[in-house]
Amino acid sequence: MALPEVEALAGKLQLIELRPREAAFWQGAECFDIHVVRTGLLKQTYTEEDGSEWIKSFTGPGDMFACPMAITGQSRATFSSVAIEHSVVERFDYRLIEALAERSLPWQKALRLAFQRLAQIKLQRERDLLTLSTRELYRKLAQSAPQWIDRVPQKDLAGFLGVTPVGLNRIIRDEIRGRPADG
Repeated sequence: MALPEVEALAGKLQLIELRPREAAFWQGAECFDIHVVRTGLLKQTYTEEDGSEWIKSFTGPGDMFACPMAITGQSRATFSSVAIEHSVVERFDYRLIEALAERSLPWQKALRLAFQRLAQIKLQRERDLLTLSTRELYRKLAQSAPQWIDRVPQKDLAGFLGVTPVGLNRIIRDEIRGRPADG
């Protein structure tokens, strides 16, 4: 589907370079931007007041990320997006897309499809967290996104799976040895 006025949006695109541990945005910040990873790897995290971190997702080349609550002005960012490795990210203001959608049916459809996809991803993650054991979560990740297994630091993989790094080591060791799942 061709989107009208896409050149105008492309002209507003900004490239940002992030070193490891630098953020595309921080939890609590005002952030109207949508981001697309050109190169590198980032993690999206919730951080508690005590500093503990809960990793909700990883994004790599070609992946898009944003905080839906923040881009629509409903709140400040509810999570952070932090580079795990040197990364280059494109960003543009969501309000520009909203303005295009107000005058164009193709942009309205593109927005609807993007939010539908986001809802599908969130529902699948929620279902997995509620119904799969940590071992099953690890297996699913290894099958659906094997690129993260070797690339993401083990402490971050553990955070994503909701297990300690020691617990993840045990799961990986057992998987290598071919032990049956015990939850």
